[in-house]
Amino acid sequence: MGYRFSEKDFQVIGDVLGVQGSSDETAIIWKMVNPESRQAQVISILNQVQYPDGSEGAAIIVQTKHGYFELHQCSGYITFEPDEIIFITERNDYVSGMVLGKHCTCSMFSPIQRDALSANFGELDPALIMSAMQLSLAEQLLEQ
Repeated sequence: MGYRFSEKDFQVIGDVLGVQGSSDETAIIWKMVNPESRQAQVISILNQVQYPDGSEGAAIIVQTKHGYFELHQCSGYITFEPDEIIFITERNDYVSGMVLGKHCTCSMFSPIQRDALSANFGELDPALIMSAMQLSLAEQLLEQ
């Protein structure tokens, strides 16, 4: 079984995002609206997703008026104070990540070569810098 979010994790995530989640047997859902930008997003975390290869793990799903984003087989998360959460999925030499913010922001980076996270950003191809910088914040999580 893959990573599983706890009730404490849900509380931490809700506190950083500034919104209370609602849960049922299969998921917790946060509905967010930024009154200044009028952006809205719905974030769902499902703990027991059954994948075709027989594995089980968590999925993060975000719906916005601009798109629908999914991060499968989540390996964990970190909070990036004061108002962001970074969810990570690791697979072999690659990392994928989703960055969610209190102001209804959602960025997704996938798949990123793990070496890019510790590279000299000044030497990276400009197309890789944003993803490497954002996901390098989660390197401590990847080392566990």
